[in-house]
Amino acid sequence: MFVLLPSVGVALPHRAGTLRFGMTEREAQWPISTLSDVREEWLCVRTRSTGVAWAFHATYGDLTISVCGGPSLDEVRFTRLGDPAPTTPGRVPVVWEDLDLFGYPADEVFSALAGLRPAGLTLGRHGPAYLDSASLARPERRRPVT
Repeated sequence: MFVLLPSVGVALPHRAGTLRFGMTEREAQWPISTLSDVREEWLCVRTRSTGVAWAFHATYGDLTISVCGGPSLDEVRFTRLGDPAPTTPGRVPVVWEDLDLFGYPADEVFSALAGLRPAGLTLGRHGPAYLDSASLARPERRRPVT
């Protein structure tokens, strides 16, 4: 089970550790590598911090876990493998506040999270039944007023 920790990151299954916002790429790759093979990705994205980005992904059960940042960890994304519009619950739980985001129909998830979603949580649905992706991003840092 992956547990989303708002403003912190993601707790990994099997006591593999926690992906914490602010980790370096190497620090983030280590705990994921204890669960699955890590594959680097090329990105053409602009991050909030420097405009330079790194990314890697791994497959675990029926999920692809994508991690990116620049220069430190900014976002963890979970995407279900297979059907882009899933009609069945996911096999690997991705949990926020005791709710398995991929384990219940999307309408029930949205209803349960109404008004409760923390900043940085994004849910994706391409079909009527179940969510196909969920991501947690580092909350925006407040810039000092000058």
